[in-house]
Amino acid sequence: MKQMIKFTIITVCFQAAAVIEKTIRSVLEQTYANIEYILVDGASTDGTLEIIKKYAQTDSRVRFISEPDKGIYDAMNKGIDMATGDYINMMNAGDYLKGRKTLEKLNAFIETHTGDIFYGNIIYDYPDNTNSTRVYSKFCGTKFYYLLGDCINHQSIFARKECFSHDNFDLSYKISADRDWMIRMHKAGKKYVPTGITICHYSLDEASASVEHESLAWDENRAQIKKYFKAGYPVYWTLDKIRHGKVSSKILHKAYEIVFLRKKDEDRNKGNT
Repeated sequence: MKQMIKFTIITVCFQAAAVIEKTIRSVLEQTYANIEYILVDGASTDGTLEIIKKYAQTDSRVRFISEPDKGIYDAMNKGIDMATGDYINMMNAGDYLKGRKTLEKLNAFIETHTGDIFYGNIIYDYPDNTNSTRVYSKFCGTKFYYLLGDCINHQSIFARKECFSHDNFDLSYKISADRDWMIRMHKAGKKYVPTGITICHYSLDEASASVEHESLAWDENRAQIKKYFKAGYPVYWTLDKIRHGKVSSKILHKAYEIVFLRKKDEDRNKGNT
């Protein structure tokens, strides 16, 4: 009998009492049972740890640690070191799996496809309670996608454990170490595969690190392009100028919405939950 794929979901958190329970429940209420759920808490004092312990006491799939860390990527690395699953996913506190059958559908897809890093779509949840679906196409799994200044949200990625064995997140990056890891996986020849499955809800607000520290994020992105894609840097530089122009940025953003965003969830329209 074929062994079921084991998924490891890792959630790093700090002072997340207001949002952590929604994330936890979205994982533990999955219809797919072969799950390992690891929570890495940064020594919260707001009640986050008490919520985590409540679920750990009643569900053997939950493992956790709570201690100070050097930032989000240090915490992620700790979770990776604890992981025993076949595929690893990073689900931030406040984000949550789309529906109860998400992992069941993902398992069925992986069993019939060959790849190292599987990725799906995500639902952007905006502060005004509206949302849209970010569609990650086959193009988003190519190295050329990074020259646009973008990358796949790590919440939508399920990567083989082997992808992290020797290449965890580089702590020299404060905002975009996940992007650096994705590029390194391309350089290592790992195969990216789009699933077409909507994986999760992603909270997109002004408090997120990528928004609050936008300038640093772009500095890190530029450094990564120079490091890994020297020949393609002129393309990135040109698009970067367009991206930050007063008029051209609006045109580029509109084009981005047309190509990548959908007001209705395509996965839901197929009758999936």
